[in-house]
Amino acid sequence: MGTFELYQISAFPETLARAFPKWFTKRKHSENAGSEIKENTMKSLNDKIFLSLTLTSLGFLLSGCPKAKGPAVEPPPVEEEATAPDTETPVDAAEGALDIGTDFAAVPGVLEPVSFAYMSAELSDMARASLKKNAAVLKGVLKAQPSVKVRVEGHCDDRGTLEYNLALGERRATAVRGYYATLGVSKAALSTISYGEERPVCTEVDDDCWAQNRRGETTLKAATAVRVPLAQ
Repeated sequence: MGTFELYQISAFPETLARAFPKWFTKRKHSENAGSEIKENTMKSLNDKIFLSLTLTSLGFLLSGCPKAKGPAVEPPPVEEEATAPDTETPVDAAEGALDIGTDFAAVPGVLEPVSFAYMSAELSDMARASLKKNAAVLKGVLKAQPSVKVRVEGHCDDRGTLEYNLALGERRATAVRGYYATLGVSKAALSTISYGEERPVCTEVDDDCWAQNRRGETTLKAATAVRVPLAQ
């Protein structure tokens, strides 16, 4: 039966439907099934549209929300570079005086260091000449300020063991102190210390540098900071 015929039958009076109950019931069931499919399809489509809109809205919300800021990271504190302590006694050349502090310090240009041969604590003729000049200065300082202390430091190059160099440095310092004593410097004011290879003045690896490190230095300190006139 064609579409036109079905349309015609659907328009018949209710009595005609009663006359063909099987056909009418089958057609009714078919229409109900089609309506159900259509309804389910529309519902599925609506669900998809709703889900799509929900996800889109959620995306806008997330993109619009500012991200929580973490705690501010402070830059690490800048460590101040350590400054080496002053190890030289200032000399006022204009007034011919020494400013002696409360820590032992060398006096370049006034109290000269002396050099030693490799693995030796013997004083050379040049070393003795330098120590005579130093002794004259020391006696003048001690006469003006008897409380001033004189310490002789023994140093070595870095060849040999630490223990050997400490012992060698002590022998060098002792040799200088002994010579000062023979020149009339007060023994009570004199002391020694060995630094071995710990305080080089040169770090190159050659003979000239090693020679500079094999030395005896004379340092001064006072109980309280004082200014001592230099003998003319």
